[in-house]
Amino acid sequence: MNLMKNSLAPEEGSLAMVKAMPKQVSSLNTLWLIQCLRSRYPEVDTEDLVHDVAVSGSFTVENLQTGRTELVGVPHLESRDYWFSNLFMISLYHGIEERIQDPDFAYYCGNTFYKSQPLLKTAIGVPLIGPYRLIRRIVCENDKFNRTKKAIILALEKGYVAVRLIHHPNVIMTPFGMEWHRGTFASYARLAGVTDIGVTVKCVERGPEKYGDDGQAIYDFEITFKDPGFLRRISNLLLYSIPAVKELIHNTELIQAEHNEQILNRDRIIREKTAHLVNIQKKLMEAERMNIEQKLQNLSAELVTTEERERRAIAEDLHDSVTQLLALSVANLKQHNKINPGVERLKDTQSYLETALKETRSLTFQISPPVLYDFGLESALEWLVGDIGERHTLELDFINLLDAPLSMSDYEKVTVYRSVREAVINCIKHAEANYVSVVLTQEDGKHRIEIEDNGVGFDPSTVKKGFGLSTLDDRLQSIGAKIAIYSRPGEGTRVDISLGI
Repeated sequence: MNLMKNSLAPEEGSLAMVKAMPKQVSSLNTLWLIQCLRSRYPEVDTEDLVHDVAVSGSFTVENLQTGRTELVGVPHLESRDYWFSNLFMISLYHGIEERIQDPDFAYYCGNTFYKSQPLLKTAIGVPLIGPYRLIRRIVCENDKFNRTKKAIILALEKGYVAVRLIHHPNVIMTPFGMEWHRGTFASYARLAGVTDIGVTVKCVERGPEKYGDDGQAIYDFEITFKDPGFLRRISNLLLYSIPAVKELIHNTELIQAEHNEQILNRDRIIREKTAHLVNIQKKLMEAERMNIEQKLQNLSAELVTTEERERRAIAEDLHDSVTQLLALSVANLKQHNKINPGVERLKDTQSYLETALKETRSLTFQISPPVLYDFGLESALEWLVGDIGERHTLELDFINLLDAPLSMSDYEKVTVYRSVREAVINCIKHAEANYVSVVLTQEDGKHRIEIEDNGVGFDPSTVKKGFGLSTLDDRLQSIGAKIAIYSRPGEGTRVDISLGI
């Protein structure tokens, strides 16, 4: 027997390992593979295919009788005198798959293997021994001659056979090779004279993906069939020996094979078109979802901008009209009270107006604090904490731990400011706290704002979407910020706003 070897560069370590394994040869019938390729895909140039594969891996074959080394070609594959390494066969499979794009071709080759001349010559009398003795013989022959794998019978029952193929280390297996084996088992069962044949394959261990990797490729094959019995198998064999009957059966098989092929092609086309349509639908749905989300974000930003614009307009009107009139009234009363210090009602009126002026100014700042636009978010939050602390009976602290001012757009500043204000107001309304802190900090390059109280706490999982703190998340997401709420009943609450900058 002549063995294939590889002419490889020394640095190709993973491939050079094949040289050390000259006895590792493929047991697949390359002659039948070439014949199937030519009959099923006559447009494929087998000479170019084998030449490209041989050149890509520097595959050569040595004639042990003459000592000559030749580049692997189609004549070597068509001769039963040459066997080929696992590495060459894997490369050949890849070359075939690149050219024909047919996932059923490997199974087709194996499933029609019973028609090959070498197998027909050895198939005489197979129906006599039956499927069970046949599988034992196949396993025995495999252990004698196969140099890439070991076969083990896992189960041998009525109408059912299970076989495990355990490949040697450094033998690579692909789906193409396993589909070939699956079809070959169907061919052997057919030769044994059984009917209703079904073969499935299951990967137990994937095995190495390249030479040098650990592991072994292990696959289990389950063959189900219906055994018509000894007499029926013999009668079928005798009928098949009559030339006219043999030709009729052969023609029927050709028609059935063509029909099955059409079904497989139709099913494959349906699967491919269905997958294509599903993929298009997913892309359209994803595009529509992203479009809707973008529109919602734009709408949210527009609403916030519009709201803030109206707030600023109201605040400016209050400042320019009501606040100015109140201020003038207080100034006039002060001047009048200096001249007429004994008029008590006017002094009370002055006090009321001063309070109204203070409240109006505070309301103006709450609606749209000018400090937010003039001095930035940090100054606005500091004013917010001080203003709320003055108007409520609890202690508030503002702590700024940032090294540099935040760089944000007006829309971003307004969104964060409103979110912090709402979180602080929630502390006052619901937490029953006597202390609240607002801390600006930076961690791992990200800026954060922490609002923490010592109140009664709550279970965040009970907060309904659309109410209270849970609505802050949607608002902050529009500017790339996130919110996290940490609380337990009786342990206070901490709201963390990550700005994402």
